[in-house]
Amino acid sequence: MNANSDNILEIDRIEVLYDNVIAALHDVSLNVPRGKIVALLGGNGAGKSTTLKAISTMLAAERGVVTKGSITYDGIPVRGQNPAEMVGLGMVQVLEGRRCFGHLTVEENIIAGAFSRKLSKADIRDELDKIYGYFRRLRERRKSQAGFTSGGEQQMVAVARAMMAKPKMLLLDEPSMGLAPQLVAEIFNIVKELNQKEGVSILLAEQNTNIALRNADYGYIIETGHVMLHGTAKSLLSDEKVKDLYLGISKEGRKNFRDVLRKESAVHPDLHHE
Repeated sequence: MNANSDNILEIDRIEVLYDNVIAALHDVSLNVPRGKIVALLGGNGAGKSTTLKAISTMLAAERGVVTKGSITYDGIPVRGQNPAEMVGLGMVQVLEGRRCFGHLTVEENIIAGAFSRKLSKADIRDELDKIYGYFRRLRERRKSQAGFTSGGEQQMVAVARAMMAKPKMLLLDEPSMGLAPQLVAEIFNIVKELNQKEGVSILLAEQNTNIALRNADYGYIIETGHVMLHGTAKSLLSDEKVKDLYLGISKEGRKNFRDVLRKESAVHPDLHHE
């Protein structure tokens, strides 16, 4: 992969271990095309967050390490980089749980995202105006203490702060977690708008299959550290079998991907089993 590749991110058969013992990812491969949204779907413990942290080089903080395979971002091998260097290269991760600075105002939180860009006050104001064009709700709450805003507003603050770093690629970890459906829809509308108007490539980890695939171009489904299925978002969303597979529910009781795929001789032709 080089900087002119159609893919901004390429993951090739990586394995991740925690504490040199616990295998969290097994032979995982995925691509994110430039300017596209890719959804990484799965339940708790499936390996979604581990995959994102492997990409952004945050694994070391949790005693994790990529032991096999390779990750290439914008033509550059990720191995040997640190999180700050990845931000400098244009990749920003929005961690699960929103992670706002509760004692700062909404606007102060957003401005913190520009720390690496060394902008003048005038430039910061221009960037804020642009950000508020997408996050209109935050313009109204900009002087409020972030810790007293709603969960949905804090999630918006986290994404807005990430956008202040002028990323080429965003990694979003569970942006819908714990939020009311109306706020989830609003956040995903903003994410889609950022992708279309700013050209930001996005990899989002989600449990909410429907909302993720309705806004993505491509999807991967991961279970127990293995990619089980992948395909275009349209093909994944339109096939009723996929919903059953993701939910792990059938008339015969609760199942996982491996159980169901053993019985399925053929799935939608646009879908790919691993």
